[in-house]
Amino acid sequence: MNGIKRQSSSSDTVVNNPLASSGMSAWYEALKKSYTRNYVYSEEPVFVHMSNIKRSGDVSMHSLHFQDFLEDDCRFLEFLLAMNDNLLMGDIKSDPNARLCWSMPKTKEHFYLHGKFYIASAPIQVTRFPAPKVVNNDIVAADYWEAERLKQWQKLDAPTRAMFTWPPRRETPKAAKIAFSCTSLEDMTSNSTARKPGSVQVAHDIAMDNFCLLIFKISAVEHFQYNNFPPQRNMYTIQGGDCTASEANP
Repeated sequence: MNGIKRQSSSSDTVVNNPLASSGMSAWYEALKKSYTRNYVYSEEPVFVHMSNIKRSGDVSMHSLHFQDFLEDDCRFLEFLLAMNDNLLMGDIKSDPNARLCWSMPKTKEHFYLHGKFYIASAPIQVTRFPAPKVVNNDIVAADYWEAERLKQWQKLDAPTRAMFTWPPRRETPKAAKIAFSCTSLEDMTSNSTARKPGSVQVAHDIAMDNFCLLIFKISAVEHFQYNNFPPQRNMYTIQGGDCTASEANP
């Protein structure tokens, strides 16, 4: 699976992002450059490890399928989420505040990201944590994120779209084989291709309604580089459009 069609042309540089030119540029440039060097030429999906606290007080851990950086606001990362993923949905509802660990093996770096989750779901769905307004953007938040959700849906490859017709992830016992019979779905949104009658269009619409963007808004970044000796550790704290940076012991 290859959720996002990665492009190499602009990934080595920071996109036209209103916050990237502020004090946040250091960590954002480092993260984008590291992502490019580690993943942009790979056809494999990219997973980021996440942890938060369950209602029981136990630690929740998930591997999130990374989808994209938000070009309009560098504080946001986008991951794939199915509305019927009851386990992940439940853990996010328990505590939307979470930590991510993003390992970059080729460049020997780790990014530890602190922040909060939001959900951009289909308009017919109801979520407890709708995504917030994007900086320097006058579009209503719900309209902005629905347009972004549609854009990311169109970027998905056909096998990844089909996965959103499958039963809930990690549910036991495993569903019958017929539940996984849909293995490919071309994009059939009205503004991309002609809508197709019959069961294929129904499956597509069910999948698209199940498709959500899991939005992570970053509030702090720890960047650990062990490609040199001694290693280097930089800390960043983000508040609104401002960012403070400091060096820490490796």
